Amino acid sequence: MASKSSVFRTGLRIVTSVVVVAAGVAAVTAAATVPWPSVSTGVPSVTVTPVASDQTRACPGPFVTVPTDAGGGSSSLASPGGGFAIWTGSTPSGTSVTTTDLAAPDSPGSDAKPQKLTAPGGDGILIAGSQSEQQFTGGELIGLATSACAEPVADSWLAAGSTTTGRSSVIVLSNPTDVAATVNLAIFSEAGAVPAPGASGIVVPANTQKSLTLAGLAPDALSPVIHVTATGGQVYATLQQSIVRSLDPGGVDLAGPTEAPSTSHTIAGMQIVSTSAIAERAADPASSDLPAALRVYVPGSAGAAVAVTFKSETLGVPDVTASYSALAGVVTDFPFPSLPDDTYSVTVTSDQPVVVGSRSSVVSGGTDFAWYPASPAIGGTFLFATTVGPNPILMLANSQGTDAAVTLTPAGGAPVTATVSGNSASGIPLQTSTTYTVTTSVPLSAGVGYLGDGLISAYAISPPSPLASPITVYPGG
Repeated sequence: MASKSSVFRTGLRIVTSVVVVAAGVAAVTAAATVPWPSVSTGVPSVTVTPVASDQTRACPGPFVTVPTDAGGGSSSLASPGGGFAIWTGSTPSGTSVTTTDLAAPDSPGSDAKPQKLTAPGGDGILIAGSQSEQQFTGGELIGLATSACAEPVADSWLAAGSTTTGRSSVIVLSNPTDVAATVNLAIFSEAGAVPAPGASGIVVPANTQKSLTLAGLAPDALSPVIHVTATGGQVYATLQQSIVRSLDPGGVDLAGPTEAPSTSHTIAGMQIVSTSAIAERAADPASSDLPAALRVYVPGSAGAAVAVTFKSETLGVPDVTASYSALAGVVTDFPFPSLPDDTYSVTVTSDQPVVVGSRSSVVSGGTDFAWYPASPAIGGTFLFATTVGPNPILMLANSQGTDAAVTLTPAGGAPVTATVSGNSASGIPLQTSTTYTVTTSVPLSAGVGYLGDGLISAYAISPPSPLASPITVYPGG
């Protein structure tokens, strides 16, 4: 039997242990309620602002023609009958623009060459260029061909041209970069995808232009559309077309890229003229491509319901609408509805993505034609240049519901202000061989048109590529 003293000692040890445990718990609880000094370590990072690279534009150069029996053979350069001209400009004033020749081994024998325009990169620096060539030699080439000088890209679409009897088309690939470009062409027509083994793996050396006859790749194509993709370097793709009806010259044109497949497109301005005379001549099968038409390609597997709205640049003229059903996988040229002579913006909406372009002709004082591409809306401030050609006009289309306040300032001249109402179109007369700065409060689709006796041509104004933005880099541990 334990003595009282041993019980006491045991009880004391138990009590002492409880006290110690209780004290420990109290200490932990107190530590949990007392704020600890905070120490944080952020993820190490560095903000890098890329150095702005030089801006680059390519001007496709003089018109290239091919023999009437072209089957993919070499091209031959036409002698410019009315002169070849390039006009360039930049902002702010004093920005240096360097012009250098691109090599053109497929087009020997001319003093005029395709051009590369370069200027320093940087916020607020803009460059622009345009070119024109008027043919009136009395030979097979008669008409006006104009083009913007544009940035090279890795992906573009051409909705223009034909390779049927009397129609010659040349795909021109201008590579103003310092890296060789490997180009693939996917060609589509009214018959669907065109098998063309020679259309892939086309090497365009750095700072060089390469020309290919479309007839050698897609013979007897009434309504071609070409998808141009490039790897390595980038290219500015254009399509040069000439027409001879029997022995009569039918005009020339230089078509630039149109927008990629989309359910909504805007053609900023399209000049419709000579409608009565064209209707009379169109009864001849050789002149079936004189009337104005909308070219539509549906790249998907489902057909497209296409709605088109024509908005006159003349105030008070009601809109004209038309609806078309476009088959999947093929290209279709749809005739325009009856329109009075005027300049129109053309808005195309569809329930499936489509590629579009449009064509117009003139037959008074001679015969010529022009292709009009769709172009994205441009906001803020942009630059463009006019070249040599009759009666240049800036064509603006506002697809927004808000009025656009526009300021147009020619180099060395006084600014002109205008308002382009929401969901409307407007035209502003221009001077030839002039650089213009445009500021708009609402994004607008824009193009430049030229129209005279027996002469018609146009090109879209495209937004410059965005400058590189600062990026945050997280170094690896």
